[in-house]
Amino acid sequence: MKAKLLFLILILTFTLSDIYSQILDKDAIDNIIEEIAESSDEELDYTQLYEDLYYYAQNPLNLNTATREDLEKIQFLSDFNIEDILEYRRTYGEMKSIYELQLLESFSDEDIRHLLPFVTVAPKQEKTVPNLKNVIKYGRSNLFLRTQFLLQQQKGYTDEVSIDKRYQGNRFKYYTRYQFNFKQKIKFGFTAEKDPGEAFFGNYEKQGFDFYSAHLEAKNIGLFKTITLGDYQVRLGQGLIAWTGISQGKSSYVMSIRKKYDGLRKYSSTDENKFMRGAGATIQLGDINVTGFISYKFIDGNIDLTDTITNEIQNVTSFQITGMHRNISELQDKHSVSEFIYGGNATWRHKTFRLGASYIQYFFGSELNKNLKPYNQFDFQGNKGMNASIDYQASYKNFYFFGEEAISHTGGYALLNSVQMKLAPQFSLAILQRYYTKDYQAYYAGAFGEQSKTTNEKGMYFGAEMHPVRKLSVSAYFDTYSFPWMKFRTYAPSDGVDFFTQVDYSISRYVNIYARYKQESKYQNSSYDYTGVVPIIPTEKKQLRIHINYQLSRNLILKNRFEFAQYMTSETGAENGWMIFQDINYRFKTFPLNFSARIAFFDAPYNARIYAYENDILYGYSIPAYSGQGIRTYLTLKYTVIKNFIDIWLRYANFSYADRNVIGSGYDEIQGSNKSEVKFQVRIKF
Repeated sequence: MKAKLLFLILILTFTLSDIYSQILDKDAIDNIIEEIAESSDEELDYTQLYEDLYYYAQNPLNLNTATREDLEKIQFLSDFNIEDILEYRRTYGEMKSIYELQLLESFSDEDIRHLLPFVTVAPKQEKTVPNLKNVIKYGRSNLFLRTQFLLQQQKGYTDEVSIDKRYQGNRFKYYTRYQFNFKQKIKFGFTAEKDPGEAFFGNYEKQGFDFYSAHLEAKNIGLFKTITLGDYQVRLGQGLIAWTGISQGKSSYVMSIRKKYDGLRKYSSTDENKFMRGAGATIQLGDINVTGFISYKFIDGNIDLTDTITNEIQNVTSFQITGMHRNISELQDKHSVSEFIYGGNATWRHKTFRLGASYIQYFFGSELNKNLKPYNQFDFQGNKGMNASIDYQASYKNFYFFGEEAISHTGGYALLNSVQMKLAPQFSLAILQRYYTKDYQAYYAGAFGEQSKTTNEKGMYFGAEMHPVRKLSVSAYFDTYSFPWMKFRTYAPSDGVDFFTQVDYSISRYVNIYARYKQESKYQNSSYDYTGVVPIIPTEKKQLRIHINYQLSRNLILKNRFEFAQYMTSETGAENGWMIFQDINYRFKTFPLNFSARIAFFDAPYNARIYAYENDILYGYSIPAYSGQGIRTYLTLKYTVIKNFIDIWLRYANFSYADRNVIGSGYDEIQGSNKSEVKFQVRIKF
């Protein structure tokens, strides 16, 4: 059997190696993040996801030693992919070639093409406890210095605005980040950021940067599986009680719906509110992992009531999450509320089964008293909350089960359960059920759902992936959901349906194309004025996309896309929008310069706006909305000054509108028809 296997591997190596050859660079990561990011209209922070993928692109993951947690960092891998790799190792031992992935039932040609930039196959090496000498000798440091700014002046910087609303700083964003990494075992670093408009030193910000963050993470030190100090993330179960950082939901990876790589991990992004600050650790005792964490920091709150004697803030009407402290009003809200959190998790893991229990409790230094309206009366209020949950994962033959059941201090509960099935080598199916009561409250939750909040929702998700013939794949999902209570802009119980399908075809190893259709149907308040109850009306948004990638040489990649969107209600009728772009990515052969550029033409009303991911500087990301009429262009340059030491990036991006002479509103308003942004970044590796 072993001899036959090795013979088959040898044949695959010679016959299929040319199929999977590709440029191992930033483009592969950008394509993956675009697939994950495009399903959300929110401005999420993809730094951690980018960091994981970029690390593996530079230091490929050894499939012979990779743990389940390591594989889960590669977000696009399905549970069947991960299970097949682990089971193959248990059955046949170490892999001899990367092309043994062809023997795994769950991997298509497309799956392997996506995975190849991030993995390798090498003999196992014995685990060793790092000593200080080796940490210093073999550790690697990266220092990033970045600035970005708009060329046009915004209203908030001018004398047109009163002194208390005027931006107190300049238009530049300053960003500094240092990261030390020793073989993914020891990481430490810091991040400092000043947003545009925020003061930099002076009377309003004497400490320089507006936001500072620092972290230390150590893995596999004796009994300690993970130790985190400083700023860190907590990810428990399926996100019903706690999931900080990016929370993947519906995307074109229709089978990747389970929250992966849970536990504690360092935090190095720039969201100034949704993270932990303190200490946490996970201890491994045989098949049982025990995690504990504690956090104390200050967050922003919209101040409502202050004690006139002690000057203590007693009430806030909301917790601010923008992280912006540009004018006096925003500065008064900065760090106005203390936040204390503690919790833990215990998980028993078996080869094919896992069972966990989690608990989290949080206290705020001021009472949260929202301006109550019918739709938000079940939202979190007060100064403390609690959540507890049980989660599970299990696999049996071609079935994979997972879920979590949680409660909150209000008596509300949340249920999430899913099964994934490999019904045939070419066909997979996923079903996910969720039910979140209207009074379920979990401040740090980030579970699967139609809304960003884990509350007031029930639904069923069906995802399917098919590979009918070689080079062709079809993926689709159907999600039906309802909201038992009112929500923002929908003042009555309502329901909705999402449908998505995508067909991918590899014309050759140099050319691939996909076509995508997505339709969303839901309800919202009528736009007409009513003196009594506001009725809700049906809305529908349809999107059609055709995208083609073609690699003309090892140094030149071109991309074309056409996208059409239609938004329709019974009151406004149909609003149609479209966007078309041409991308070019080029790497010079003998000169250390790469560049990527785009020109896009668009005509789309706001309700039919179109989002498109853009190639950006390293650890930067841009997903602007194409809305209005105009042209979008950008150029991103990367120049290596000294190989493996100094790299620089320069990016220029511009919106040129044909339908307006004023861009934006409020204090961000720009007079004119152009909005231009410049980014400059230096990376020093040592």
